[in-house]
Amino acid sequence: MSGEFPKTPPEGVLPQHRDRARDLQFQLLVLEARLESANFEDKEAYRRAIRERREELDSLRGPTAE
Repeated sequence: MSGEFPKTPPEGVLPQHRDRARDLQFQLLVLEARLESANFEDKEAYRRAIRERREELDSLRGPTAE
C-alpha cells in the first residue's frame, strides 16, 4: 500500500465528524492501492469512488478562519 493507516483525522475536521473522517481516510488508502493494480476497465470506477470519498471528506471540514 502507498500509505499508512491514518492515526488521526485530517486537519480541520470537526470533532463530531472525526470517526467518519478516519473511516474515509482508510477507504481512500484501500481504493488507491486497488487502483494501482486494477485493470483498464475498473480504473475509472476506482477513480470515481476515490473522488466521491475525497469530496465527502472535504465536506466534513469546518469553515476555515481567514
